[in-house]
Amino acid sequence: MKSWRTPRSVKPPFGSEWTAPPATRIFDNVSFIGNVIVGCYVVETGDGFVLIDCMEPDDKSRDTIVRGIAELGLDIHDLKAILISHGHFDHYGQADWFRRNYGCELYLGKEDTVLAKTLALDKWPVIDYDMDHYYEDGGILKFGDMEIMTVLTPGHTAGCYSFILPVWDEGRKHMAGMWGGSGLLPDSDPYAYKASLDRFTALCREQHVDAELCAHPTLDNGLERQALARCIVNGVPNPFVIGEEGFAYYMGQYYALLEETMIRRGLK
Repeated sequence: MKSWRTPRSVKPPFGSEWTAPPATRIFDNVSFIGNVIVGCYVVETGDGFVLIDCMEPDDKSRDTIVRGIAELGLDIHDLKAILISHGHFDHYGQADWFRRNYGCELYLGKEDTVLAKTLALDKWPVIDYDMDHYYEDGGILKFGDMEIMTVLTPGHTAGCYSFILPVWDEGRKHMAGMWGGSGLLPDSDPYAYKASLDRFTALCREQHVDAELCAHPTLDNGLERQALARCIVNGVPNPFVIGEEGFAYYMGQYYALLEETMIRRGLK
């Protein structure tokens, strides 16, 4: 059966000109700041807030985050930590600038700290600083009343981490999953990627994950759903709550990307 849907965009439009939409609250405790290429999530806790990812390392991205935090009515001095999903430039951004100016702590997988210090991509140099903490596979990070599960999901990179965390929609609790490494690059390990997909999907099923977060909004119609969230009225379901079956369907696109890569590389 021929699909009526627009074909999936496999790769974010890196290098394109962009204008950031307003910072957008999508849950009681979670908001998105970013653009069509990449973004970060603001997770509010009982003790300040944390960022998941930090956009690209340019000043425009950094200033977009600073402005977005203000648009959300938050005090940037309450930034406690930045959780970086993996060691690519479009996720660590200018994390160290935020640490130096606001005293937050930085988290990354140990393997990908090495990657971020040695792999220069596009026009961006490698990082020259250390993290404050390394993740533990299956660990729980506690910030105020928030607990975020960190799951090692190698494949996109060797030290990529994905996250599971509670979110609330008008007081109703849901569990959100964020797959840390979207696609497969020339140096990605497809066999590790497949094992990570299987494991993370199973963990999300155990945790009853029914909401979805993604750093690259081209992969999940993120900007379009955020536009709805900015004008949503009572009685309309939250567009980021997709149900447990819907989350499994969403993760299916990464299995499809994997299959395409395996075929292209002549692998089984």
